[in-house]
Amino acid sequence: MKFRHYNRLIYYKFNLKFVLLAVVIGLISVLFVKAVELAYKIFLYLEPILGWWLVVYVPSVMLLIVFLLRRFFPEAEGSGIPQALAISQLSESKINSLFALRSIFSKILLIFLGTLSGGTLGREGATVQIGATVMNQLGRKLSLPRRRVMLIVGAAAGLASAFNTPLGGIVFAFEELIKSQRSHIGLLKITAIAVSGVVTIYFLGNYSYFGRVERDLLFFNDWIFLMAVTIGVTAGLISVIFAKVVRWFLIDDTPLMRWRRNNPYKNALYCGVLVALIGIASGGLSFGNGYHESKLALDGQLILPPTYVLYKLLSALFTTNAGIPGGYFATSLAIGNGIGGLVHQFVAFDNPQQYYLLGMVAFLAALTRAPATAIVMVIQVSASQIFTLPLIVAALSATLIANLFGKGIYEYQIARYLS
Repeated sequence: MKFRHYNRLIYYKFNLKFVLLAVVIGLISVLFVKAVELAYKIFLYLEPILGWWLVVYVPSVMLLIVFLLRRFFPEAEGSGIPQALAISQLSESKINSLFALRSIFSKILLIFLGTLSGGTLGREGATVQIGATVMNQLGRKLSLPRRRVMLIVGAAAGLASAFNTPLGGIVFAFEELIKSQRSHIGLLKITAIAVSGVVTIYFLGNYSYFGRVERDLLFFNDWIFLMAVTIGVTAGLISVIFAKVVRWFLIDDTPLMRWRRNNPYKNALYCGVLVALIGIASGGLSFGNGYHESKLALDGQLILPPTYVLYKLLSALFTTNAGIPGGYFATSLAIGNGIGGLVHQFVAFDNPQQYYLLGMVAFLAALTRAPATAIVMVIQVSASQIFTLPLIVAALSATLIANLFGKGIYEYQIARYLS
């Protein structure tokens, strides 16, 4: 009887720690949001003052980041999303190195500096890795399969708090557990994911990440389903091309990759200059992760130019190629906005907000190969539940096209972490 009572006490103590760590993930996410917002405000203040001096400023900050990354914070390398997607296949030693506690500080610091540089990167992927890192502290004494589940739940909690989308985090956890052939996820784990999202809502307000698209603008008919397929196919093809270019720059053993590995500081300098020039050419639209212009576009206050998608793709490519921690997860939503806007420029039928939403869900689904997560997240970040059916069509069309051409970016990056 005493033994049973002791076991129950351990069980309740573990569950209490579990929920408290979910709260910690939410609090770290709030801190991260505030830090990145501050960094971007500082950059927006400096941008008009610097003018063409951005060609000196941007690469200088990127050089500093690469120096700090290589000299002091090697664990901060990467975006955070591939690490999270690889959890179900990682060995114990890999888990210990990728989800070390100090990576929380280093990720926040270097992405703060990356945002300060004007680079096209997001904090959201890093928040996913941070969530997994926090939960890793509780899972150290568990068996490897149970520890992996804890990490996936932590990553999902990070996703939920990063985008203020508790449901999106839960769906992400289910998709990843199904991929790892563990389809069971307990009520407490679902609760923990939701708790992280609730914490961010408490401190940052009950907002949609990209605001709310007016319901009157989201009517749909047979034509919009045709546009959903068109945008889905376009986004799928662009994601395939983007993935191949990223592989050539960052993953495959190419002459450029070998030069980049042997000359990290020259590489950061050249890429920083290119990011600055692209930013100047785009009138500042390519700087940052695209959150602000995407929000304005969905609110009807900004019409994205047809060149926006190209500027954003190039800036994201060279920012990541410079060796800056951060990735494409949040930026993919902005790129998707650009794809939707590009199609609308040619068709010019109905309002552009519908096309922006279809582009967002399509490119995110094609890039991550996780259509369910993409659908739920885009619905939540834009409060566009009424537009669910066209979003499903666009996401599935994009994922189908992308799958026809082989693996995505994250799958190749996952293979690198497993090697």
